[in-house]
Amino acid sequence: MKEHKDIREDEIRVIGGDCPAPSKPPRRKWPIAVLCAVVGVCVLLLLFPTPQDSEPQSYFEEEDIPSVVVKSQQTDSLSDKSEDKGYIEILEETVNDVPMFVYVPHHACMTLELGMPDKEDSTIVFVAQAADIRRDNKKILGDFVLKGEKLSYGKAKAGFCAVIDDVITIGVDEDTPLLQKAIDRGGYFFRQYPLVQNGQLIENNPKNKAIRRAIGIRQGQVVMIESRSTESFHDFTQALVDIGISQAIYLVGSTAYGWCIDPSGNRVEFGVENPRNTPPNTSYIVWRSK
Repeated sequence: MKEHKDIREDEIRVIGGDCPAPSKPPRRKWPIAVLCAVVGVCVLLLLFPTPQDSEPQSYFEEEDIPSVVVKSQQTDSLSDKSEDKGYIEILEETVNDVPMFVYVPHHACMTLELGMPDKEDSTIVFVAQAADIRRDNKKILGDFVLKGEKLSYGKAKAGFCAVIDDVITIGVDEDTPLLQKAIDRGGYFFRQYPLVQNGQLIENNPKNKAIRRAIGIRQGQVVMIESRSTESFHDFTQALVDIGISQAIYLVGSTAYGWCIDPSGNRVEFGVENPRNTPPNTSYIVWRSK
């Protein structure tokens, strides 16, 4: 019997039996599972986006509120407006893709009031919410003076507006002497976010988008400005600088309610009127016909 080592040079011999055909490796299912999981997460992010930062301590500011439809209403008592009766000129301006209304008072003077002013008061030509309301106790946020009486304290916001002897001052100062002067002279004073100082943009922390409003000075004249689309603080403030605003502070935006009287005697409303959910300490800038 020949042993395995006795193999001729021209002989082929299989040792160890038949060799089975290699089997295909099993298909791994985990890449498909991972892909499905990634797609699922993307769908959830699209359906439920991460909420943006909200503005601190601002009772009326809401995030990403669409532009509120401006409504006009004829006011019979002002339909025969004379040249020297107060009214608000409404300009439409757009800069850097930020559309805005610019409200220009004529033959009117400004004061502050607590609580919603009377819509039937024919002397009123412009109303807009002024100071913010604290979320915790629904009181006015920051220093606030009404007819010489100091109703609130605080310097959380360095911007201010003082009305003393019918002279309006808008600026940025945590310790302005105009606060005490407003008390001594029976004037008005409130604080808000500072936006523009000496023609320079001032950055603010809130990063969400909303309808924005401001009171400022352009070429020596006090004007109010409202964005016609939801904007960030930065973009809105930059637009103010670009249209020539030298000083400006914020007014409560989003759905906060207000109105003005245009040159034709029409009442033009903005925001959403919701008296049941408006705290009694809500403050307003009020322009009245002289």
